[in-house]
Amino acid sequence: TPLLKQFYPTSVLVTGYDIIFFWVARMLIMGMEFMQDIPFEKVFIHGLVRDSQGRKMSKSLGNGIDPLEVIDKYGADTLRFMLITGNTPGNDMRFYWERVEATRNFANKIWNASRFVLMNVSEMKLTKPNVADLSVADKFIRSKMKKAIADVTASINAFRFDQVANTIYEFIWNEYCDWYLEFTKAILKSDKATAEQKNATAYTLVEVLEAVMRLVHPVMPFLTQTIWLQTAPMIGKLNEQKTIINAAFPQESDFDEDKKAEADINFIKDV
Repeated sequence: TPLLKQFYPTSVLVTGYDIIFFWVARMLIMGMEFMQDIPFEKVFIHGLVRDSQGRKMSKSLGNGIDPLEVIDKYGADTLRFMLITGNTPGNDMRFYWERVEATRNFANKIWNASRFVLMNVSEMKLTKPNVADLSVADKFIRSKMKKAIADVTASINAFRFDQVANTIYEFIWNEYCDWYLEFTKAILKSDKATAEQKNATAYTLVEVLEAVMRLVHPVMPFLTQTIWLQTAPMIGKLNEQKTIINAAFPQESDFDEDKKAEADINFIKDV
């Protein structure tokens, strides 16, 4: 049937190591026997989620965690991101409520950053800036964004989803929020900055945030969709479907590397 041709064989099977023989091996054998073809090209084997004491969750122990309870209290994006950060190859992970709360704080950080951007530039009519009007901070964050896209793409292709989450966390929290947003406050409120320079900074603020939402979307789909719907129209990136899932994944070529700008900002950080 058309559906069988579309979905068999598939590309990747995601599974825990505890059912390799009970499920994965049998799928391979049955596929080879009845379809004369393997059912999937790759198998991603992840660890198990255990309780805080390292025990396997079971009804008899009463130590199970209901995902719906976590989602109801902290949100689906928080749970997804927390699980991915603990997904190191070859290892099980322990479930701690403290980790969920820490991840919730990260989601709040993204939300607050987007609110800052929208409050400060929503009234401006943004146009793509000339390179000459970009500040050192603008060039710095664009260069860091290029590297983040490269690292996340490489990690996804290597099935290192823990590295995907770590790269996203480091870029958003440490580079975009803690440093770049602070630099932009001075530029946007400066009496000495020209209209072109303010436009360049405002455009970069939105352009990087919009690209970050597309970068983070596979991990945190709901938060990113909400923010993307507000940022994409500001720089002409809103598609006809009005959904981020149909937007192109960010490419390295979208941003320029600037090692000098990185060195200048890193010098300020060290001071």
